[in-house]
Amino acid sequence: MPERHRGPGYGRNRGMAPMRGGIRFLQTCLLVLLYQKKSYGYSLANELAQFGFSPGALDISIIYRALRGLEIEGLVSTSLDEKSLGPQRRVYGITPQGSKVLSQLVEELRERKQEIEAIEAAYNAANKRHP
Repeated sequence: MPERHRGPGYGRNRGMAPMRGGIRFLQTCLLVLLYQKKSYGYSLANELAQFGFSPGALDISIIYRALRGLEIEGLVSTSLDEKSLGPQRRVYGITPQGSKVLSQLVEELRERKQEIEAIEAAYNAANKRHP
C-alpha cells in the first residue's frame, strides 16, 4: 500500500479536539484570559490552570503558537511593553473581533453544557434501574 502524504501540518495539536467553529479549547481559554486583562505569554501560561491545565503541562511554545494564530486571525493584538526591565516584552490583548468571537464561543459552550447535562441525567436515570 503506498504511503499517503499528510501535509505539513499533519499531527499538530493532537488531543485538542476542535470546538464548533474550529476554535480549539486552548485558544478559547486564552481569549477568556485576555478578555479579563492584557497579559504576557508566561503569565497566560500560569493562568491556564484555572481551566484544568496542569502547571507546566503545556510547553510555552504551544501557547505562543496559539497566540500567534489568534493574532493572525485578528482576534488578538500585541504591543511591546517599553516599561519592562531588560528586553521588551510582548503584551497580548483581545481585539473587538476577538470579543465577538469569544461571545459566540461562550454561547456554544453553554449549548454544549446543556447537551452534556442531558447525557448525564439520562445516565443517572438508567443507573438507578441497573444496580
